[in-house]
Formats: sequence, structure tokens, C-alpha cells
Amino acid sequence: MGLGHLLIMLVVMSLFIIPWAVVSSYSMEPTLEVGDLVVMVPPGRSCGSLLGHVAIYYSPIYYDYIVHRVIAIKNTQGCIYTFKGDANSLSDPPVPYNDVVGVVVFVIPQLGFLSLSYRTPTAALYTLGFIILVVIPAYLLDR
Repeated sequence: MGLGHLLIMLVVMSLFIIPWAVVSSYSMEPTLEVGDLVVMVPPGRSCGSLLGHVAIYYSPIYYDYIVHRVIAIKNTQGCIYTFKGDANSLSDPPVPYNDVVGVVVFVIPQLGFLSLSYRTPTAALYTLGFIILVVIPAYLLDR
């Protein structure tokens, strides 16, 4: 196995081991932009540890993960967080601690933009075409 194969394998494995998400809306601008890849760690056990931090939570309203900032905390029968996008004028509905997935610790600008493009049928066709026209012939020629 060559060094190139090893490097590709390490990158692919890290995508499954390191928890990450991609910013898919403009609600966190200018802090985060669409396409930024964010790396996260699990939320702390202390209720107040998230205040002011950008975190990710699951929204049962939108059936999706949201990357917003924690702006307030209520500690009545468990932690209840108030999130808000930096560019939004209104805050999100209350979020219980169990719905918080992680806290953003590192941002890689625009690296996640490619994964956002996979959400459209046209991008999927372009990707399939790229694999058929470039990747497969390169693999066969390398053998």
C-alpha cells in the first residue's frame, strides 16, 4: 500500500471518528458561513458550561441539526437552553440538554461545501460522472 492510499484511508476514517457538521444556512454569519465544516466535542456536564458557545442541537421541529449560539440557560428540572443564530433577530424554541449534540471547537472554512452540494440531484449526477470519467480510469491505469 502506497503513501497516497494510506493518506486517503486516514482522511476517510477520520470523517467517521471525529464528530463534525456542516453549516447549511446563513443564520450564524459572520461567525460561520455556509459550507464551513465544524468539529465538535460532547457538551459539558455543567449546565452553565455552554453559555456563549456555538453548539449543535437536534431540532424535532425541523427534523435537522442546528448550529447556533447558546444565549441563555434555565436550570429548572434540568438544563433548558436558548439558542440563537448570530444573524437572526429571534431566538430558537427552548432546547433541553438531551437534544444538545456537541459544542463547536474548531472550524474549517468552506471544507463542507462539497457535502452540501450532494443534496441536489444535479450535483449527484456530476459526482457520478466524475467517478465514471476520472476515478475509475485512474484506478484501472494505476493497476
